Amino acid sequence: MQEVLKNRINICKELAKKRKQSDQVGWFSFIRGSRSHEPSLKSDNVPVIVISGGSAKKLAAELSKDYSLAWHPMNLRNEPLYLLVHSLDYDSYASALNEMIWQFRNMHLIGWNGGAMAGFGAARAAALAFADTLPYRPKRILMVDQDVVQTEDTRHASPTVQNAIKRAHKETKKTVIGFGVGYPTRGELPKYPFKKSTSDPGTGYLIPREIPTFGKDDFNSPTQQFVSIEAPFRSKMNDGIYPAYMVGGGEDMLMGMQLELTQQDRNITLLEAKILKKELKGEVDTPNAYWNEARVEALRQLFEGEKDTLVTFDNESMSLDELMSYFVKQGWIKSH
Repeated sequence: MQEVLKNRINICKELAKKRKQSDQVGWFSFIRGSRSHEPSLKSDNVPVIVISGGSAKKLAAELSKDYSLAWHPMNLRNEPLYLLVHSLDYDSYASALNEMIWQFRNMHLIGWNGGAMAGFGAARAAALAFADTLPYRPKRILMVDQDVVQTEDTRHASPTVQNAIKRAHKETKKTVIGFGVGYPTRGELPKYPFKKSTSDPGTGYLIPREIPTFGKDDFNSPTQQFVSIEAPFRSKMNDGIYPAYMVGGGEDMLMGMQLELTQQDRNITLLEAKILKKELKGEVDTPNAYWNEARVEALRQLFEGEKDTLVTFDNESMSLDELMSYFVKQGWIKSH
């Protein structure tokens, strides 16, 4: 597997070099809106970075409907919000969200470009690279998935939650702390209505407090979806805590093991709360060049570079390509 990893990194380096002549030379380059610089911000501000893709129309509908998303500008108490999308998606997001961006002065649209690199790891690495470019040098940032819902147990403006996050950073000595346990599932919100606070409009819509029960398997969840990250966000040796070469959705589990976040069957960087995610409904963005073309091409090149790697499984030598076909034959995965 070390050979697989070494090969993967080399392929990703080559993908990162593939860029148009007009692109800025370097690992990441960014498109910034006209209001991306706010001189009034200081290092104690905690910017929120939301990674999105192919959902411009859905987000426009969601943000104008209510305040249920955790990162809705109304829920941030004037902290800066940066919606980070791939440069291929930038124009469609700028068009769909133009009204929201001008309505909320703390909302900014940022486009990222990493050559031909794509995927979850690259997007998160881009978010940390962008955080490093902010002129007010924040000591801490929040990184939130686009479909995370505001709940009382994970409300980042809550003094109780803020203190728990800061305490966890200090006690674990980890630069990343998750606001709760995340799950891959998303769907309809609970049937009971949102409780809208009339005395505090900044609070928005909150789901009533739940007291979830967790098993040890829940705390093997990776630290993502809704996290607090302390500076320094990157070093000369790496792109930060989320390796860019982890392209697929399930590969962030490896990140947790590499960082030794899991100790005694538990991810020590997760707070004991449940992160809720909602299904974003609405019209699909077309064309969706990043997700349907750039991402697929990156995966294809990884497959071509990795498929002939030899492994031993069930005392038989075979390639990774053959191993996946074997998994299909055994009924362990649906298709290869």
